[in-house]
Amino acid sequence: MPRIFKMIEQQVRLFPFSETGGGILRTARHALLLPYRIVKRYRRSSAVCKIVEGDGFDLEHNIETSVRIHETDLDIADPNWIHASAYFPTPSRFLKEALAGLDIRFEDFTFVDLGSGKGRVLFMASEFPFCRIIGVEVSPGLHAAARRNIASYKGVQRCSDIHPVCMDFTKFVFPEAPLFIFLYNPASPYLTNVVARNLMRSLNKRPREVWILYVTPHKEVFAEALKRVREGECLGHPYCLYAIGVQPGALENNPLKRAS
Repeated sequence: MPRIFKMIEQQVRLFPFSETGGGILRTARHALLLPYRIVKRYRRSSAVCKIVEGDGFDLEHNIETSVRIHETDLDIADPNWIHASAYFPTPSRFLKEALAGLDIRFEDFTFVDLGSGKGRVLFMASEFPFCRIIGVEVSPGLHAAARRNIASYKGVQRCSDIHPVCMDFTKFVFPEAPLFIFLYNPASPYLTNVVARNLMRSLNKRPREVWILYVTPHKEVFAEALKRVREGECLGHPYCLYAIGVQPGALENNPLKRAS
């Protein structure tokens, strides 16, 4: 359940980051409407966080990843917590259906989930032969849940080399290997833009092939730096697929399957 006073703090601190361009009158109007928007957001968040998406994945694999947690209930000490998103589980069939049309050598890639939560996507990725899987999560509570789930997980894995890391993903150093990066709207554009800049610095230092699957995306984040290969919807969730360092002609042969 969202904590109202922490939500007030969050929205007030986010005010300087909000789009209030257009002059003093527009900014004043935005400020006057802020209490109304906080109440509306609190009611909507309370309703959404009560939903438990039980799709059988947890029961089948002896884990718990379904219970939603609002960002104001996450135990994040970093000041950047105001930019965090709530924890929502990714639909269990999402990765398999989204990657069904992607013809790459998974064993050449390190899979990185930025904002990995309780680890559900890490387990989905383990059904593919990635050479390594890394989950980056800033919340100690979610990170601890992921570690418990890794210990209790029951299922066939083509990659069991799974490494959960508890840290702010803006400070994460990308491995110097071909990467497949997954994001399910883990934070505001403010933080995700920092990640994009860090990634480009890493690629400038060591060019390599990188794919990014960004679910419920802020489309402006990677638009300038990376090629958008596909934009669509999978299982009711909008996504963008980006790529860089791919061999000429490969993109035409490697589209993401459009699923719904």
